[in-house]
Amino acid sequence: MTRSTFLGALAAVSAAVPAQASVTVSSKRIAGIAIPDTSLAKDALDLARSVESTEILNHSLRTYLFAELIATAKHIDHDVELVYVASILHDTGLCAKYISDSNPFEVDGANVARTLLTSHGVADARTDIAWDAIALHDNGGIARHKQPEVMLVNAGVGADFGGSLDILARADVVSVLQAAPRTHFIDAFLDAVAVVAKRKPSACAHSFVADVGYCKVPGFSLPSFCDEVKDDPFAGYLS
Repeated sequence: MTRSTFLGALAAVSAAVPAQASVTVSSKRIAGIAIPDTSLAKDALDLARSVESTEILNHSLRTYLFAELIATAKHIDHDVELVYVASILHDTGLCAKYISDSNPFEVDGANVARTLLTSHGVADARTDIAWDAIALHDNGGIARHKQPEVMLVNAGVGADFGGSLDILARADVVSVLQAAPRTHFIDAFLDAVAVVAKRKPSACAHSFVADVGYCKVPGFSLPSFCDEVKDDPFAGYLS
């Protein structure tokens, strides 16, 4: 998977959709974007801080900020609190505490968010959107057909790898990078993904994680679908 292919898989910005209810935000703004100040938002940040490296946490914050800047540029109405929570928690599945034995890391992170949202009494419909936003954060081909919050988290992730920069003001991008520096991010991110690829390669075939495995995990390999389907499971039924 090349960088351009990766960015293409991430990109999923659509047209404007009906607005959601507004949320309370703090007075703190980065590139004009307010940081949600609800108890849910604060708990999401505290959770992420407790398990993520500075590099991954900064990426999560940049994801939110870029998602909001894209929403502004594209006039996409959305649930700001959900985009924030999903952005902040989208890579928790890369953290040792939450790595399951067999789920894709995206699902592990989505489950972390579901548990938090449920503990705050968030309605099932909103919880499901946040779950999808995290589970599909690196799959633009599907995310672009989902709710605006799902599209925006995916777009925010993509922007932190260089996508959508043509629609963002340079001054805003600089403000984001100053508030949440990308220092050593790529190395830290690839190392974290490699841990997942090494631990559960069979959960990596659907995404870029497989590429990281082949690059950074000695002996990494995945079974070929073509080889696996050669053995017909129905061969004995009609003989």
